[in-house]
Amino acid sequence: MTRSSSTIDERSARLFVSIVETKSARIAGAVLHDYHAASATPLIGAGLLVPDAPVPVATSLVDHEDEPVNLEWSPEQRAYGYFSPAAGWVTVDSERLQVFRLDANAFLGRLTSRLDLPRSARPAERIPGHLWELGDVRLSGRGARVPIWYARRLTDRETWQQVVNYLGGHPPADFRVVVTTSATRGLAEADLSRHQCIALGHLELSGAALVIEPTYLAAQLKAGAATHAGDPVRHAAGFRHFWVGKREFKFGGDKRRQIVEYLFNAWDGGKESVSTEVMFADLEFDVSSRMRDIFKGHPDWRDLIETTGGSCRLRIRELLEAESPNAG
Repeated sequence: MTRSSSTIDERSARLFVSIVETKSARIAGAVLHDYHAASATPLIGAGLLVPDAPVPVATSLVDHEDEPVNLEWSPEQRAYGYFSPAAGWVTVDSERLQVFRLDANAFLGRLTSRLDLPRSARPAERIPGHLWELGDVRLSGRGARVPIWYARRLTDRETWQQVVNYLGGHPPADFRVVVTTSATRGLAEADLSRHQCIALGHLELSGAALVIEPTYLAAQLKAGAATHAGDPVRHAAGFRHFWVGKREFKFGGDKRRQIVEYLFNAWDGGKESVSTEVMFADLEFDVSSRMRDIFKGHPDWRDLIETTGGSCRLRIRELLEAESPNAG
């Protein structure tokens, strides 16, 4: 069994993600030894956590267990330790001094080991320690390859802004996926046009955690960029982004995206307008739901959706006409 396919259980994967999402992506060997010994072993064995420079500081083993002590090198003991008034010289095991860090290359190699990427694809670090371009992946049921990236610490405000600035300054031709070990709930994805952030936990291969299963990735994108860049009306990222001509609308929230998808499918099927009551029933919304409440706070939803007389529709014709050369 290769390192990239070695079995890592859910508990070890959770430990790894918690380390990756720290600022330094490092953890003290003493912490692993005392609290996570069983979970750390497969991570170290898979090369995901590797030794970093040791730190000559430890927690006192005999005096005050919650206080750090500075260590000194003892030539006689050939080890680090400290002097305790109660116990004299105390030697600290070397494994407690070791620090382990994320090996990004090993992790990204494992992460993409089942993806159909070009042979020449190699992870390229775009923001040091935070953002990597992985390559364009071929997925079942999709005509074009999908660019896939990896990012960590997206819940950190400064990191998020750096990622938004970089990706916004290097926009995709059509659509881009960002896989992340960060929690995605609460991310301001509307800041990123034509991108979809997907939590790694939704993509992992059962029995070999920290590996993206391509069928899971394809399933996450089923409602995504099924349209093409040249289409006058198109959508991406599960209807988080919707274009009519050059006009882009961004939608967060499941209910908003479901409504836009429902109306798009109706329009695409030749149905100009639908009953709002029937749509809510089909979407299994509460009978008391109201469009203005669902879209409350959205700046321009009424530019896209018209509601009148118990019916609703997408204002595609009007938006396209407004962009035509003959528009007055």
